[in-house]
Amino acid sequence: MSLKIKPMYACFVAIFTAGFGFGIVLPVSTVVLEGMRVATPMIGLTATLMFAGIALGAPLVGRSIELLGLRRTLTIGMLLAGACMGSLGLGVYLPAWLIMRFILGVAFASIFTSAETIVNRICTDRNRGRVLGLYAFSFSLALMIGPVGLWLLKFGVWAPFLVAGGICLVAAAVVFASIPHLEEASAGLAFDRHLPRRIWMSLSAMLMAGFMEGALIALIPLYTLREGFTTEQTSILLFSFMLGHGGMPPVIGSLGDRIGLRKVLVITYALGVVSLTAVLLLPTAMLLTCILVLCGASVGALYPLAVGLLGIELTSAELPRGNALTTFCYGLGSTIGPLVPALIIHITVPGSLFAVTAALYAVVLVSMGFSKKRS
Repeated sequence: MSLKIKPMYACFVAIFTAGFGFGIVLPVSTVVLEGMRVATPMIGLTATLMFAGIALGAPLVGRSIELLGLRRTLTIGMLLAGACMGSLGLGVYLPAWLIMRFILGVAFASIFTSAETIVNRICTDRNRGRVLGLYAFSFSLALMIGPVGLWLLKFGVWAPFLVAGGICLVAAAVVFASIPHLEEASAGLAFDRHLPRRIWMSLSAMLMAGFMEGALIALIPLYTLREGFTTEQTSILLFSFMLGHGGMPPVIGSLGDRIGLRKVLVITYALGVVSLTAVLLLPTAMLLTCILVLCGASVGALYPLAVGLLGIELTSAELPRGNALTTFCYGLGSTIGPLVPALIIHITVPGSLFAVTAALYAVVLVSMGFSKKRS
């Protein structure tokens, strides 16, 4: 039986596998370390190191694509991710786990950067938003399925990690068989100092995507519990956010194909300002359920919009480095996302989570307005 599928679908397989790994490694590691009575700051460090690996590994991945090609870089990233996840299941030795989590972040950076470069090259300006919306949906869906790994813990600590690692290794074989090898036209060793300025909207959107996901997914349960909601209500509210995060990007992306990705990015920021502010004004469970769907949509749409704008702004040869820069911004945002709002909540009130995130959306929205006037 042939493992070969269309390159576009192979990219969806790659990002689904990465999302599934995310969804398993993050909660399962926390539960395992908590059961061993590991200090909370150390548990947080294990999560932070993975996102730091994404940020610091991204620049290396851009150069790897130029030297090895997209197929090899993507496949190596998936093999490395599978090996790291499998290694986590061999035994809980904290120093080794910290190293593996960082390397896993580098592997995820390889998957994100390579897959997004391929998708951008395959897409046209007429379908870019819809396809990248489906790409983001694939990741979010896998992220939501990933916590099933908690059920596998009844078989042993090894079970969820080895299952995730095995799936990743099988998916790597599918990807390698499906994506043709193309020699990259090197953009040159010298870094184009004008590149970040040309793609600043993509970079800021990806930074915001990482920050908002890290802050809201981690801290919405903290907010709801401190505001007196039950554990059952908290789970429903978090699911509402994730539903908007994963379900709305294809719709928003299709809208971008019709009216333009830049206009939809402005609408997305505005939706974030309104919905996050509304959380503070309408704090009942029924209303929050609907509002958090909109909050999730405003966050989930940022990633595919940022990647889509790269495809418009950059040439094919520039895409690997452009995608590496956006992956770096996503990793950076994800690293600081849970930390800064948590500190602010600690010294103020739980509702400050939404005040801070709404203010950040507003700042970027105003910056886009000033940028348009200058141009």
